[in-house]
Amino acid sequence: MYRAFVALFDAVDDRANALWRGIRSGLQAAWDGWLGHLALGIIVSLTGLGILAARLLELLDRLVALVERAFLTVALLAMVWLIFNDYLFREYSFAAVGLKDGPNMALVLMVWVGFLGASLATRRRGHLAVDATDRVLSPKAARFVKRFSALAAAGLAWTLCRASWGLVVESVEFEDSVEGLSVWNWLAPPLNAVIRLLPGQPVEGVDWPTVTAGGDFPLWLAQLVLPLSFAFIAARFLMAAVLGRFDAPPDPDAPAERAPIPEPTPPGTRTARDVVMAGLFPGLLLGMGAALYFDNGPLILIACVLLVLVGAPLFVAIGVAAIASANLIGNYDTVAVVTDMFEATKKHELLAIPFFVLAGNLMTRGSIAERLIDIARAFMGRTPGGLGLASVAACAVFAAISGSSPVTVIAIGSIMYPMLVRDGYPSSYGMGVLTAAGGLGIIIPPSVPMIVYAIVVSTPTSPIPPSELFLGGVLPGLFIAACLSAYTLVRTRHVPLPHHPGGDLTLGGWLRGIGRALRSGILALMLPVLVLGGIYGLLTLEPFGIDFSIRLTVTEAAAVACVYALVVELFIHRELKLRGLPAVLVESAVMMGSLFLILVLAIAFNRFLTLQQIPQQAADWLVSHIDSRFTFIVLVNLFLLALGCVMDILSAILIVAPLLAPIAAAFGLHPVHFAIMFIVNLEIGYMTPPMGINLFVASTVFKRSVVDVIKAVLPFLLIMLFCLVVIAWLQPLSTALLPADAVTGPPR
Repeated sequence: MYRAFVALFDAVDDRANALWRGIRSGLQAAWDGWLGHLALGIIVSLTGLGILAARLLELLDRLVALVERAFLTVALLAMVWLIFNDYLFREYSFAAVGLKDGPNMALVLMVWVGFLGASLATRRRGHLAVDATDRVLSPKAARFVKRFSALAAAGLAWTLCRASWGLVVESVEFEDSVEGLSVWNWLAPPLNAVIRLLPGQPVEGVDWPTVTAGGDFPLWLAQLVLPLSFAFIAARFLMAAVLGRFDAPPDPDAPAERAPIPEPTPPGTRTARDVVMAGLFPGLLLGMGAALYFDNGPLILIACVLLVLVGAPLFVAIGVAAIASANLIGNYDTVAVVTDMFEATKKHELLAIPFFVLAGNLMTRGSIAERLIDIARAFMGRTPGGLGLASVAACAVFAAISGSSPVTVIAIGSIMYPMLVRDGYPSSYGMGVLTAAGGLGIIIPPSVPMIVYAIVVSTPTSPIPPSELFLGGVLPGLFIAACLSAYTLVRTRHVPLPHHPGGDLTLGGWLRGIGRALRSGILALMLPVLVLGGIYGLLTLEPFGIDFSIRLTVTEAAAVACVYALVVELFIHRELKLRGLPAVLVESAVMMGSLFLILVLAIAFNRFLTLQQIPQQAADWLVSHIDSRFTFIVLVNLFLLALGCVMDILSAILIVAPLLAPIAAAFGLHPVHFAIMFIVNLEIGYMTPPMGINLFVASTVFKRSVVDVIKAVLPFLLIMLFCLVVIAWLQPLSTALLPADAVTGPPR
C-alpha cells in the first residue's frame, strides 16, 4: 500500500512538473515574442510620458515663478512708495501725490506679497524648518523622510486652499468690501480686465462682479491670493515629493535639477536612527492621525513635534495644530481658521516687517554695511583688539537698521571674518564674536521680533506699542554689546596691532583715518540716525525756534529706510545696479513669505487658545501654585531658554508670548521688561542647537562646520547668560528710557 501511494505521488509530481515546464516554456516564448515587446513598449511609453509630464510641469512652474517674481517686484516697490508718499503728504504735502487710502492699499498688497512670497519660497526651498535630516540620517533614509514631510506640507496646503476658496466665494455672495479702501479711478479698468479672465459659472456657480471706479474695493479681490497661493504651494510640495527634488534651482529662471540619486545602502549598514526616523516617525504620525478621530488632546501636540523633527516646514506644524484643534476641540471648521488668518493681516504694523527685511537686503547687497564697518574700524584701530571691538560696534549699528539677527550675521560676518583672521585673531574668536554680536539685531531697535511681540500680545485694554519695546531694548542691547566688548579686550589683549603697508598708527594718522571713514560713510551712518531719531521724535529743530521736525511711526520709519537705502545705493554710492534690484526685491519677498505663513497661522492658532481660555487657565494655575515673583522669573527664564533651543523665535513669540504675558502681569512684571526678557532668552536660542539659526547662518558664511561654530560660540553663550540674569534682575534697565506718559506701565 505504501509503495502504491509513493508511486501515485511520484506520478502526480511528474505530471505537475511537466505541466509547469510547458507553461513556463510557453510564457518564455510569449515573452520573447509579442508579450515582451508589449511590456517593453508599455514601460517605455509610461517612462516617456512621465518624463514629458515632468518637463511640462517644470515649464509651467517656471512660467508661474516668472509671473510671481514680476508681481512681487512691482508690488513691494508699490508698498514702499504708498507708505512713503502717505508720510510725505501728511508732513510735506507739496512734495507728494494726494492719494486716498494709500496705507490700506499697501495692506492689500502686503497680503498678496506675503502669500505669493510663500509660494515662491516653496519653489526655492526657503521655508523655515529644522533641517537636520541630511546631517543625522543616511542619504536614503533622509530622502524618504523628506518625501514624507513634503507630502504632509502638500496635504495641509491643499486643505487650506479648499477652505480659502470657500472664504472667497462667501465674500462674493455677500458683496463684502475692504474697510477704508475705494477703487481708484485709474485702477478700475485693469482690475476689470483681470476679472473677466477669471473662470465664472463653471466654477461652483461663481459670477465675479466687476468693480466700479470710486466704489468700495471688493474683499474677495484681496482674499483671492489665498486659494491661488496655497494651490501653488500644494502643487510644488507634491512635485518635490513625487520627483524627489528637494534642492532649490541654482538659478531662478532655470528648471529644477533632479537631486542626485544616492547609492543604495548595502544590506546590514542601516543604522538604528535610520529605522526610527525614516520608518517609526512617519508611522507614528499616520497612526496618530487616525487616533485623533477617537481621542485628541495631547496627540495634536505630539504630532506637531514629530512633524518638526522629520523636517517639515514650521508652518506645517503650526497649521496642523491650528486646524486639528479647531476641528476636533473647538468644533469649528477650517474656513474659520482661514478667516482668522486673513483677519490677522489687518494690522498696519505688519508692514514694517517686509520693509525692514528689504532695507537689510539693500544694505547687504550695496555698500552701506561695508562703510559702517570702515567707520567702526577707524575708531577702534588704535585699541588692542580693536578689530574685535569694531565687529561688535558694526553689528550694533547695523542692527539699528535691519531689525534682523541672521541678516546682521550675513552682512557683517561676511566682511569682518576674513579681516579678523588676516590680522591674527583666532578663527574661533572671530566666529564666536560675530555670531553672538549678530544677535543684537533683535535686541537693539528696530527689531522685527519686537514688532511681532507687540502685535500678538497687545489687547484693546492693554496695548503695547512697538516704539515702547524699542525704547526698552536700547539699554539691554548696549549692555550686551559692552559685555561682549569687555570679553574682547581680555581675549584679544595679546593680539598685536596690525601693521598694514602705508598704515599710520600715530594720533594724527588715527584722526585722519577717522575723517576719511566718516567722509566715505556719512550717508551710511545717517540711516540709523534717521530711523531711530524719527521714531522717537529726536530729529527736531523746535528747541531752536525753527518749525521743523521728522516724526515717523515704526512702519513709516521702515519705509523711509528702504527709500533712503535705494537712493543712496543706486544713485550716490552706485554699488547696487538697477538690473540687480529685482533680485533683491524678490529675495526680500521670499523671506517675507516664509515668515508670513508662520505669522498668520500662529495668530489663527492663538485665537483658538483664547476662545478655549487656555491663557487664563494657565495664569490661574500658576498664580495658585507659585508663591513668589522671584520663583516665577526663575522658572519662566529656564522655560524660555529650553524653548529657544527647539523653536524658532517668531514661532515661540506667536504661540507662547500670549500665554505668558498675562501670567507675568499677574505677578506684577512690567510688560516692557517681560517682553525684553522674553526676547533676550530667545535670542540666546539663536546660538544654541538644534534650532540655533545663527549657528547655521554662521556655518554657511564662515564656511566651517556647525560643530566648529558651536565650540566657538560657547564662551559668548556664557556671557549672554550672565547678561540675561542682569536684565531679568534689574527691571529699570528695560524701563528707564520709557516716557512718563508711556502707554504701557506697571500692571494694576
